[in-house]
Amino acid sequence: MSDKTEQDYLWDSLDEIFNTTIDIYPSKFDDTSLEAELRDKETNMVVEALEACDYNQTHTAALLKVGRTNLIARCKRLGISLKPPVQCFVEEKV
Repeated sequence: MSDKTEQDYLWDSLDEIFNTTIDIYPSKFDDTSLEAELRDKETNMVVEALEACDYNQTHTAALLKVGRTNLIARCKRLGISLKPPVQCFVEEKV
């Protein structure tokens, strides 16, 4: 027979419980997905504001309530071009 008493078994069980890590947060809430989601939202906001202001940096910055240099830095960090996209016009022959 073992020398352990019932109390020893209880203490061992408590040690096991308190030394066990439990992941209480679902994986969709890990830091990397949160950062990615925030970056995507910020990117969408900046692009929509640029399009609404016809890529005028001063007006876009005012719309977003940030300084123009802050807007430029954000665009650089997010990989957003401050120039309007090139539109190709095809001339139709009549």
